[in-house]
Amino acid sequence: MDLRHLKRSPALLCALAAPLLYAGVTLIALQLAAQAGLNPGHEGWNDLLPGRLDGAIASARGWVGAIALILAAEAAVLAAVGGWLNRRSTAGGLVLCTAAGMVYLMSLALAVLSTYAIVLYPSGDTDLGPLFPSWYFPALIVIAIVTLTGLTVWLSAAVREASAS
Repeated sequence: MDLRHLKRSPALLCALAAPLLYAGVTLIALQLAAQAGLNPGHEGWNDLLPGRLDGAIASARGWVGAIALILAAEAAVLAAVGGWLNRRSTAGGLVLCTAAGMVYLMSLALAVLSTYAIVLYPSGDTDLGPLFPSWYFPALIVIAIVTLTGLTVWLSAAVREASAS
């Protein structure tokens, strides 16, 4: 797989950074939630015991890692398809890149929603929601919007290149 074309496509590179941004933001939020949960004065303390909190945080980290790996694999496929498009700018290639980009975006949207459902509420008796910082969910939305913008700009440039040749 030739990834040299990523140097010429900052929009695609920006879109492919979504798994790393997703994992980073979520792991930072998990760390802040763990620190807040261990502070008994915090409103989200409820009746969480430190052992149950540690288990919930460890489970959430596992889910985040799995979701980030899936997104990274899809990003690698999208980068490969993008490299193929740069070598052969055809209408079929554009359709393939658009389809791969849509799958990637839908997976990212599902990751954002499933993270909110799975990570914040990993089991019926442990509610991590009140312990998470208020910026967490908006940060995931911003990552999704930046990814959508990057893919749109990249595909627009690819369409212009294909129509020019």
